Amino acid sequence: MQKQPITPKDIINNYGATFAFIVAIIFFSFTSMGFFSGQNLQNILVQSTSLGICAFGLTFVLITGEIDLSYGGVIGLVGAVLAGMIKEGHSIGLATLVCLAIGLGTGLLNAILVVVLNLPSFLATVAVMFMCMGAERIYNQGITTWIRDPEVLSIVQAYIGPVPVAVLYLFALFAICWFLQTQTRAGQYVRALGENISAVKEVGVREKLLKSMVFVAAGLIFAFAGYVETLRIGGAVMYAGKQILLFVLAACFLGTATFKAGKANFPGTLIGAFFLYTLLSGFTGLGMKFYLVPVAQGLILIISVAISSVRRGKIEQVQF
Repeated sequence: MQKQPITPKDIINNYGATFAFIVAIIFFSFTSMGFFSGQNLQNILVQSTSLGICAFGLTFVLITGEIDLSYGGVIGLVGAVLAGMIKEGHSIGLATLVCLAIGLGTGLLNAILVVVLNLPSFLATVAVMFMCMGAERIYNQGITTWIRDPEVLSIVQAYIGPVPVAVLYLFALFAICWFLQTQTRAGQYVRALGENISAVKEVGVREKLLKSMVFVAAGLIFAFAGYVETLRIGGAVMYAGKQILLFVLAACFLGTATFKAGKANFPGTLIGAFFLYTLLSGFTGLGMKFYLVPVAQGLILIISVAISSVRRGKIEQVQF
């Protein structure tokens, strides 16, 4: 069967938001003072790390046709516990294990609520988010806790040559997630959960166990995002996860319009995270009032997604 040639329309459908990202970089390079400097580009990469890491966890869940918003509470709870344990004199090794245990526990709880009890993933994970936010408030009493130990902070703030370690974490996790999803049989089954669950059942895969594992993996990734964010900024700010809640969603859904129209994918999510902070840095460099920056970001994202969403005469949407 002869392969259909790729048309310009096909390219726009699948890569429209990517082109918008490139156009934004070119535009700000000429109009925003200092935008294209090495230091500013490095800042964009570093600021995108925790957002991108968290968005990878959400992308896994979106691929299955579900959604997980518990990260809005997990990130803050992990940060509070990490900073609190370091302040109390516990080792960074023990604090790291506790943080991962929080991610594991919340992931298991989400799996029980969604997969076992068949609760809607949106409502179930929002409930877990609020539970984590309450636990965070109980633990730190609403007080910001700073980490003063330079050796602990260097886990994320250090450099290997000219490259920030935080950026290496981001790309390493991206490589792992992309490989697992595209190059392994389990990853293909995860994709099938969201697109053709009947096919998964026919080959004998235990779909409930597989979906549960996705929620657990997402919980661990959310915990890692909270860990990186806390050490990146040097402390635990109250409700840190709530502050990036919508940014993570935006990165993931922007990613669906970056490479595969209507489908969550890791390269698209990575570009989406960079796109958001590129817009933030560019508009700030132009001297735009801070309260107008979100408006400009929203308009650019609408245009970018609209370019890629209109396909075959209909609007394709991510289902969950």
